[in-house]
Formats: sequence, C-alpha cells, structure tokens
Amino acid sequence: MSRNVFDNPSFFSKYMELRKDYNHNDLLEHPEMERLCPSLKGKRVIDLGCGYGSYAKSFIEKGASYYLGIDASENMIRKAESENEGDNIEYRVMNLDDLGSIEGNFDLAYSSLVFHYIEDFDKLLRDIHSILNDGGILLFSQMHPIISASYAYSGYFEGDYFAFSSYQEEGRREGHWFKQKVISYHRKMSSIINSLSSAGFMIEKISEPIPTSEAIRELPALEKDLTRPTFLIVRARKINI
Repeated sequence: MSRNVFDNPSFFSKYMELRKDYNHNDLLEHPEMERLCPSLKGKRVIDLGCGYGSYAKSFIEKGASYYLGIDASENMIRKAESENEGDNIEYRVMNLDDLGSIEGNFDLAYSSLVFHYIEDFDKLLRDIHSILNDGGILLFSQMHPIISASYAYSGYFEGDYFAFSSYQEEGRREGHWFKQKVISYHRKMSSIINSLSSAGFMIEKISEPIPTSEAIRELPALEKDLTRPTFLIVRARKINI
C-alpha cells in the first residue's frame, strides 16, 4: 500500500469510522490469528504494520516482555502512541522495506493484513528471518490469493458461484478504497509457500478461516466465506539454512 494513504486525512478518518463496527477482521481474521499465536511469556514481539497498535496491550497482558510496533503511517503511529501506550511498548514510523535496519532480535514477528501490499515479498521474508531468534515464529495474515488474483481487485459472486480471474498472472493490482487508489500484489499460493521455504522458514500451520454461525449472525456478509476464503493465515518457524 502507498506509504501515505493512511496519512490522507479523509482516508484516515473514514478508515477509523469503519473500525468502529464489527467487520471481517474482528470476526474472522483476528480470532484465528489469536488461536495460532504461540505462548508469549517472556517473548519479544515485533508487529509489522501495527496500525494504531490495537494488539499491543493484549500482547503485553499475555506475557510478552517487549512489544515494538512499526507502521509507515505517521497518523497511525500517533494514534497508537496516544491510545495504546504502556510499559514495554514502543512504536516507530518505518516502512517495511527498511526492516533490515532494526537492531535486536525478536521471538515473534506478527503481521495482520499487510503482506499483500508488499512488492518485494522475498526481501521482506529475508529481513524478518534476520531479526528473529533461532526458532522464532512468523505469524501473518494476508488477502487470500483467490481474492487478490482478480484485476477487478476482488472476487465476486454470480448467482451461487464465486468468480475470480488471472490467478496465474502474479504482480501488481490496483483498486480503490474510499476513493483512494490502493496498490496490492497478487502471489499464487505456491509462490508464497516457496518464498517462505527459500527464506528459511518451516511452515507449521496454514489456515483459511471459516466463519462460525455466531459470527455470521453478527455480520451476515460473512456467509460468503462459507463458499470462498477471504484470508490466508500462516504460522512459520525460523530454521537455520
């Protein structure tokens, strides 16, 4: 995603308004990320694309010894520092392209719905590998490849069927969100898995979360996820290569 899209006042305001209501993230993505999260007791955590630090306090409450949230948006970091500060919590304005400059190692690299905005995925994984302790965990979610594939920016339904296109053609996609152009990058499932392996990660879990009946009652639009997944979630462990 563009470095400054969340620093556009109108976009940022509309996004924060959206976050006030239950959505796919709250009812589908986050519960699965929480389920796959390893024990945090005494662990150092880095949150890649932390937004306004919505998970920072919960990580510390679950035993993490240190939390570092990084995000490219100054608006997001300012909000994080004003609303989600605390002992052993730190934030930095930083583009993920510069991740390799971070000093110190971490036990968990966590990222929620950011990686599909990164152009050079292989570099990102190498940088993450370099800042994780031996046996450290990478836990991330991203737009599912069948959603990111379409040049229309999202899959759609035709009657009872889900339609998508251009899955085999990887690369840049352009869409619009709150009237702002948003750039994302489509990668096939095989490419994601192979990149993780090449960077020195052993995949422990892959999840394509399915909504519960309770979640669908809360947000009926989630019923579509019974037919096709919106999110891909991966937990992988650093190994020596």
